[in-house]
Amino acid sequence: CTGASLEELLEAEVPTPNSQQLFACMMRDVSSGGQCIDGIEQASYALGYNLAVEYLAAYEKTWLLDSFRSLDQRFLQQQKRDVEWMFLEIHAIGEPEHAEIGHQGVVNFVPKAHEEVLRRAMLDHDRDFAQFYNRLADLLC
Repeated sequence: CTGASLEELLEAEVPTPNSQQLFACMMRDVSSGGQCIDGIEQASYALGYNLAVEYLAAYEKTWLLDSFRSLDQRFLQQQKRDVEWMFLEIHAIGEPEHAEIGHQGVVNFVPKAHEEVLRRAMLDHDRDFAQFYNRLADLLC
């Protein structure tokens, strides 16, 4: 814990190369429509990438909230530190609904013929995020 406010941390302009690389990969993939030429295929790709984002977020936020609650119970409360997880709680509660909305978007708008485009978008997402999470894991070593 740095004791600094979020505003102070943002003003410090600390470099975040791993996050910036992930954002660049996401924007490259989605902005190019997965290199699809046809506009409908590009939209199918974007919906597939977004669906993967939402499914990961639903799992990730729930896991993070459970982890932070465990940290709070086992460590922070013993140190008489009170940490509020409201932001994370709200996100964890809302993410499954976002995943369902993304799923319904795919079901209702992506043509069956674009199943391979959809699959490629989801694999591209997984590649981008795997690189990001591997870099974060390397920071812990």
